[in-house]
Amino acid sequence: MATKAVEHFGPVRAGALVGVVLAGGEGRRMGPGPLKPLRRLAGRPMVAHVVERLAPQVMDLVVIANQPAAAFKALKVAVIADPPDIQRAAKRDGRKLGPLAGILAGMEWALAHHPHAGWILTAPADVPFLPLDLTVRLCGHMHVPEPDVLMVRHGRRREHTIAVWSVRLAADLRRAVLEEGVRRVDEFARRYRFAELVWPGGAGPFLNVNTPAEFAKATRVAASSLRDHKLSKR
Repeated sequence: MATKAVEHFGPVRAGALVGVVLAGGEGRRMGPGPLKPLRRLAGRPMVAHVVERLAPQVMDLVVIANQPAAAFKALKVAVIADPPDIQRAAKRDGRKLGPLAGILAGMEWALAHHPHAGWILTAPADVPFLPLDLTVRLCGHMHVPEPDVLMVRHGRRREHTIAVWSVRLAADLRRAVLEEGVRRVDEFARRYRFAELVWPGGAGPFLNVNTPAEFAKATRVAASSLRDHKLSKR
C-alpha cells in the first residue's frame, strides 16, 4: 500500500545521497542496434526513465557512460566516463572492468562535487521502473553502526548495483580494481560492513532489461503504466 501511495504522489527524497546511474554495460545479449541504455522504451531512451525516477530522490545525479552519444547529453544531467587510468587498464585487459569501474567513477565524482555527502546510490541504466521511494526505504534501513554497503534484495535475487556505498571506500576500490584485479561487485562489497534491504512485494520495480524478451516485457509494462496514468487523470 505504501508503494502505491508513493507512485501516486511522486518521488520521495531522503538523505544526502548522490545518485550514480551506471550506463557503461555493453549489452551484448540485446543483439544489434543502439547502445542498450539508449534503446527507446515508450518513446524515450531507457536510461532516461532511470534518470527521471532517481533524480528527484537524490541531491545530485551523474551518469557514467564511456560511449559518447548526443542522447546522453540530452538527459540534462552530468555525464562522465570511467577515470582515464581505469580506461587504460581496460584497454590493456582487452575488456571492460565491469560495474566496479563505474561505481569508482561515481564515488570520485561525488567526492569532488559534494564532499560532504558521504554516500552514493548506484543504479544500472537498464532498470527503468525503479521504485519512487527507493531512497526512503534504503535510508530507513541505515542503522548505527551504519553499513559501508547496503544492497537491495528481492526474493532470492540480490541487486549488486542497486546499492548505497560509502564514498570512504573510494581509495580501497581504486586499489582493488587497478592493483588486485577485483571485478566482482560482491567480492569487493563483502570486505566491508555489509547489509541488505529486503524489498517487500515482487520483483516488478527491478525488472532488469538484458535481452530482447525482457525489453519486450518492459515495453508492455510501460504501455500498461501509461494507460493507467491516463485513466487516473480522467
